[in-house]
Order: sequence, then C-alpha cells, then structure tokens
Amino acid sequence: MRDIQDYAMKYQEDPCEKYQVRYRREKIMELMSSCRHETVLEIGCGMEPLFEYVKDYSKMVIVEPGDVFIQNARKKAQESGSNVVCIQGFLEEKTQQAKEACHDYDFIVLSSLLHEVDEPEKLLQAVSCICSKETIVHINVPNADSIHRLLAKEMGLIQDVHEVSDLQKALQNNRVFDLDSLCEIVGRCGFEVLDKGTYFPKLFSAGQMGRMLEEGIIKEDIFEGLNKMIQYFPQYGSEIYVQVKKALV
Repeated sequence: MRDIQDYAMKYQEDPCEKYQVRYRREKIMELMSSCRHETVLEIGCGMEPLFEYVKDYSKMVIVEPGDVFIQNARKKAQESGSNVVCIQGFLEEKTQQAKEACHDYDFIVLSSLLHEVDEPEKLLQAVSCICSKETIVHINVPNADSIHRLLAKEMGLIQDVHEVSDLQKALQNNRVFDLDSLCEIVGRCGFEVLDKGTYFPKLFSAGQMGRMLEEGIIKEDIFEGLNKMIQYFPQYGSEIYVQVKKALV
C-alpha cells in the first residue's frame, strides 16, 4: 500500500521537480492541442493541475488520492470558478464516480503515475472502463533509456537501466519503463498506440542537478537548453509518452 502523504512530502522537496513538471506539461499541452479536449480527466494532479493552463475545455475531472494535492486543486478550482470536479481517491476505487462526473471523456491524462502503482494493469483497466471508442489517453513515465540513466550504467552506478534508483524508491516508484515495455503493457490492456516519443533529456539525476543548482554550478537556463536538445537525442529524453485509444475488437 502506497503512503500517499509521505510521497506528497518528498515530491515537494525535490528542487528539480518543477522543471520536470514544466516540460512534461508542455508536452501534454502540445499533444492535447491536436485532439478534441472539451472534456478532460486528469488522474493525479500534483500541485499544478492542468485546468490552470488549459483554458479551452468545458469540463475537467480530477481524481487524486493525496490530501495536499486534492485540497490544493479544490481551492484553485473554487477561486477560478472553473468547471472542475475533484474526486479524492485512487481511480481503481473511484471508477464509477469518475463515470458519473462525466459520461464521455475526450482526453484522459495519466501523467507520471503508471510506474508508481503496485499493479499498473489494474490502473489501465480502470482507465479503459471510462474510455469511449474515441477517447484519447495520454500516458507518460520516466524513461529507462534516459541519457542520465545510460551514463549511470556506464559509470557502474547501476547494473541495468531498468533498475529502480534510491531516489525513485523514496518516491515509491516500482519500475522503470522503456518505450517498448510501455507499449507492450498498454497493448496487453486493450489499447492501440497512436503516437509515442520522449522529451526533456537531462545529463544527471534529479538529485545531482538539484545540488548543482543549489551550489551555483548550473543556472536555471540550462533546463530550457536541455529541453531543446531533444531534437538531437530523440530517443533519450528523461521521460517517455504514448497516446493511445481503445483497440477495435
């Protein structure tokens, strides 16, 4: 059983997380802009729910188990007057409630979550139950083939790029996907892959980059430069994504 409160605390302590979130969100919004997204489900919202950035939707539903995250989302939704429904809990346990909140989702975002849950297949099955045949689902997770993990392997710090690091264990991560294994699991759960890729390459781990920031070795502008470097290293971004829909039977 995941300790959500401990996870929320450690998540907010990571000095580099805000940069990862920024470029993750940019990729989501880039891909979302080419799809219908009047009705959106965000599964796990962190401290910056999507409705703060996506304006052209008619209804957004958030399913989030963490007290800090859901309370923050509710407060922001109330202050903005947005048409947002916030449901606290795990999607696997709140599937019916999510269905009742919106009967037809255009776009579902499962962001930086699949690698953290104990049983990813159950989460994907819960997502499938909510999808119509037209629903697009965006999934992103850390990349086993990220440059910083490949470097760690060559330095002998890890034996395999799929190895879960100490920081990942502290953040209750259970596995590390590469694009092949991510495509394999979504396919096994009845989804068809429409698009896939990586974004935001980084040279060092979040912990290392955080320390370099604090000591003035690097400045914030390095993150924007790294994000643009994906054009040279298209397979080696720090995170991977797939866009999927239910496969025709």
